[in-house]
Amino acid sequence: MNRIALIAVALMLAAGCAAKKQIVLPMRQPARVAVPGSIRTLLFEDVKEQRGAVPGGYSADKESNATLVKAMMSSEFSGSSYAILNDELLEMVKKTGKAPKYMSDGPTVAADFLSQMIGDPGSIGIVEVEVTTSFGDAFTVENREIALTTTQFNPGGGNRPVVRTERISVHRIDVVGSVSAVVRIRSPYPDGKPVFEEKYDLPDFRYSSVEAAPSNRTFFGRGQAANQGNGAPTLTEVKAIQFKKLAEQFFKDICPSTKEVNVQLDSRGDKMAYNLLAEGAFPWAEMRLRKIGGAGKPEEQAANLYNLGISWEAQGLVAEAVTKYKAALDIEPGNGLFRRAHERASSQSSGK
Repeated sequence: MNRIALIAVALMLAAGCAAKKQIVLPMRQPARVAVPGSIRTLLFEDVKEQRGAVPGGYSADKESNATLVKAMMSSEFSGSSYAILNDELLEMVKKTGKAPKYMSDGPTVAADFLSQMIGDPGSIGIVEVEVTTSFGDAFTVENREIALTTTQFNPGGGNRPVVRTERISVHRIDVVGSVSAVVRIRSPYPDGKPVFEEKYDLPDFRYSSVEAAPSNRTFFGRGQAANQGNGAPTLTEVKAIQFKKLAEQFFKDICPSTKEVNVQLDSRGDKMAYNLLAEGAFPWAEMRLRKIGGAGKPEEQAANLYNLGISWEAQGLVAEAVTKYKAALDIEPGNGLFRRAHERASSQSSGK
């Protein structure tokens, strides 16, 4: 092979390596249950509880349970990919028709979000929860004959063990918590049309503490048993655990998830967009590519369409990404990179 041929091969290899860069992208996956994209926030306004029957020391505390459900779901909601608007803040916005001054100063996300809420009240979904609960605990005290071994001083030298039997009260605390719920999201428009409804049955929470003898044999009760550190959770803790599980299941259904996917970028298109994608700046890369449009040579157009598909897929807009991968394939039907991306996004979009 002559020198010119070697140079040509080297240039071809260099071009092939430079054209594609493999990176790991945190791809947002579609939610299991689709909620209309117009709904950008949720308000937990209506929580109703029906009380089930359970043995033990159950107290009728529907109001506090409903409050706890709302608090737990709001807490989980804050950590999800959705935005949240505090009830009191929403009321303030409704009454004044504008965002509070301390939130609207400067280009803040909160100010933009509030402005959207004022201009489009239909973006707020009202969450209703119909929850059926059974909570209780049983405090058991049983007198038992227990053999105690003590050491007694022997005047003749040394110590000798002494075994004696004594009747002692032994206690145990059994805690139970059962929860099922129907969670419904309604459109805030006058029709109040449900846009989501799902029933959740949580596994019963049951816990039995270790058996323990009282430290004070002259007086013994439930309070002292709880203070002896036997590990039994309180009823309030059991409720919090169950309501948190309810919230987690709900948001797992409606919130997009994220997983890391190995993808390759095509550097034949716009260099700035390519660098933004490589750094994970997906919205900025999208804006850049949308601004460019269909400019450039066919191979540049194909690369830009493909990279735009990557930016959309990474943001959870899988259906839109499919259209861009298809458009890139129309320009270069034999491009294996484009084909694999199209197949991956199409599979996600169809829920397969």
